[in-house]
Amino acid sequence: MDKISQERILAQIDSENFKSMKYLKEEYFEFKKLNQGRVPLLLMDYMKYDGAPDPVKFIDREKSYLQFVAKVEKDDELKGLLVNDAFEGTIKELSSKLPLKRIYEFVIMRYLLDHEEINVEIAKRQILKMIHDVDDDSILHAFETLNQNYYDSVQLKNKPKLVHYRDGKLTKTAMYKGLLENEDYLQFIEDIINYGIFRYEKEFKADYYGVPHFKLYEQYQMVDAALLSNYRKIHSSFRGSGLLTNGNDYFLFIDLHKEEDIKESINYNDKFIDERYFQWQTPNSTSQNTERGQNIIYNERRGINLHLFVRKYREIDGKNEPFIYIGKGNTVHFEGEKPITVQLKLENEIPSTLFTEFTKKV
Repeated sequence: MDKISQERILAQIDSENFKSMKYLKEEYFEFKKLNQGRVPLLLMDYMKYDGAPDPVKFIDREKSYLQFVAKVEKDDELKGLLVNDAFEGTIKELSSKLPLKRIYEFVIMRYLLDHEEINVEIAKRQILKMIHDVDDDSILHAFETLNQNYYDSVQLKNKPKLVHYRDGKLTKTAMYKGLLENEDYLQFIEDIINYGIFRYEKEFKADYYGVPHFKLYEQYQMVDAALLSNYRKIHSSFRGSGLLTNGNDYFLFIDLHKEEDIKESINYNDKFIDERYFQWQTPNSTSQNTERGQNIIYNERRGINLHLFVRKYREIDGKNEPFIYIGKGNTVHFEGEKPITVQLKLENEIPSTLFTEFTKKV
């Protein structure tokens, strides 16, 4: 790519970023009016009003809500709090989990606000106050996740460590404990944790979704499948491919509409046949006589769960779109090689409104 083309692309990105920030600021100040003109310092302020904007949009922009408010309000006092690298890193780390798709980690972190340590039994009692059931392995996985067991090398380098996991217990690190002893820092850390839990309760209720922990028609990113299926390897590896696996669980991530310039080799013919049947093409290296091929075409016989995640477009306005979980499907017909074309019968008939949204032409 020549220098002029690079400069043109960078200028376009700058222009899009400017527009994005402009719209976010307008949305923020409209909500500030709704909040009687008071600065909405806390995420929990957004839980008080029906029709409030989603503050996670502001977090996505600046990595934490406090950073966004400090910037748009030009507040030197808030900027002063963020000078503390440990505090800034901590609220970024907690904010990166929002919105929660599993409540366990934040219930554990809320308990640790007032206690020195927590074990699996205490965690189980705390979680059962929030949801109807929980399995011990998922609690253990939450402990391991909080201990950063499944972070890659870049994440380990850049993200602060808030807890240690030793001898079956989670304890606060000295850095995190020090932050919680400061009232100015504590209020914002506690706010992120409380907001995560309250929003989860509102969206997921007290239902238990098992393992993997998926709710029908909820939005997910690829990496969420790693967390919610108790994957015990590096979670950031859950990306890029349309087929990811964890044991007997196969996760099918499907873009219905491909970009015009997509390579022919990955231009898969994936589509809804009707509200109950879906056509999916395997990765183009898959043949019927391989172990993976057999698991897909004879999934019920082999005890393989095929989970479908679908989105209409990969991105809109330069931002990656989430996938919608439409449940499990079972292979009822297959043909071809590399790729195999598979017809799946969905275990849950897709609602007509969602089917229309996925299939209508723009």
